[in-house]
Amino acid sequence: MSFDGWRPPAREIRERDKIFRSAGRHIYDRRMRRPWPGRRLTRELREAAVGRIAGCIGDPVLRLRFLRAVAPRTSFAQRVSPLRLRHWILWTGLVLLLLIPFLMKLAAGKPEPPHAAPIPPRRAAADGAQRTVSVWQVEQTGDAEFYSNGLRVDTRLTVANRPRLYAAFPRAGAASIDRARRTQPAGIVYHTTESCQAPFEAEDTPVLKRLGESLLEYVCRKRAYHYLIDRFGRVYRVVAESDAANHAGYSVWADDEWFYINLNESFLGVSFEAQSHPGQTEGVVSPGQVRSAAMLTEMLRSRYRIPAGNCVTHAQVSVNPSNMLVGYHKDWAAGFPFAELGLPDNYQRPLPSLWAFGFDCEPAWLASSGSRLSFGVQLAEQDFVRRAAAAGIPPAAYRKALRERYRAWLAEARRAGSPVAQLRSGSVGR
Repeated sequence: MSFDGWRPPAREIRERDKIFRSAGRHIYDRRMRRPWPGRRLTRELREAAVGRIAGCIGDPVLRLRFLRAVAPRTSFAQRVSPLRLRHWILWTGLVLLLLIPFLMKLAAGKPEPPHAAPIPPRRAAADGAQRTVSVWQVEQTGDAEFYSNGLRVDTRLTVANRPRLYAAFPRAGAASIDRARRTQPAGIVYHTTESCQAPFEAEDTPVLKRLGESLLEYVCRKRAYHYLIDRFGRVYRVVAESDAANHAGYSVWADDEWFYINLNESFLGVSFEAQSHPGQTEGVVSPGQVRSAAMLTEMLRSRYRIPAGNCVTHAQVSVNPSNMLVGYHKDWAAGFPFAELGLPDNYQRPLPSLWAFGFDCEPAWLASSGSRLSFGVQLAEQDFVRRAAAAGIPPAAYRKALRERYRAWLAEARRAGSPVAQLRSGSVGR
């Protein structure tokens, strides 16, 4: 039946409008997205009404718009066929299975969150700190030596002492008493003289010179160090490098390969004319002393191939065997200018006396040493606990075993440096 050009009777028009209003109200409300709350039509009645009204619309476009308007909305799951839905679920699961190993690997590669451990200070001389600068002797006169890096060493008052001979104990065989006899220095220990000081001012130059000359005469008589750097930065050789000096006493250190007991023989002693105090944070030496110490360190490291990690302070190596405590001597317990000397911050190295030989430290000494040396102590204590757990031994028993090893090695170190051992090795007079 065509709707164009023909007008149905008024009665049929009223019935059609009634059916249309009924269908428009009760079939679906597009604006509210829900059925009207009025009287509901059955499915068959709705379909019959929609078909009758659509048949009265001759224009195909208007008929399609009407059918779309009154058609009920369906969900996505209802529009998708069950077979296609199963395919989508299957492919989604396969993609997830392929992504799981990649996600696990990505998560494993992420850095762990920082633990509650002490934060090391910034290393100011990280670049080139491990590099050894080549330095050679340029000229030698009757009272001085001159080197390629600008260093001048005054040799007028150099004295001899017992020839160097010491035992180094390998870390690989730490459980045994095997050792190697050596005559070449393995490291450097830095000291302060703790002598009387005058203000470093121009008007006090005569007093500074008299104090320096008196100190130089005293350390030569005591064979106290290998080198002394006075307040003006002048470098004096006190004890010949081929001999031992009485500078470290009871002391302990270790590098990546060897343990060293009593560093008088195994390490060179370099002292600054200065006074230190507990917990110092600023320098107690003059700029000239620092520059001279840097050149002297370069020369000694170049001559004997000394590792940067074996350039340490007296407070780091000093021990007291009578009470098994570290820090018997406290010079340079803080404030040493490692960076200015071209060295890494060796305060951060764990103290071998604690983790390798079972020594302990007093809280008062630790508090007065400052944060830099305290960091090395904390690392050593953590290393001690880890090693005890790895050995399956209680910490107290493990500490006792380490102390017994230290006493055995101390006796062997004394025998190695005795005059009898030197005569047997033929090192006297070299």
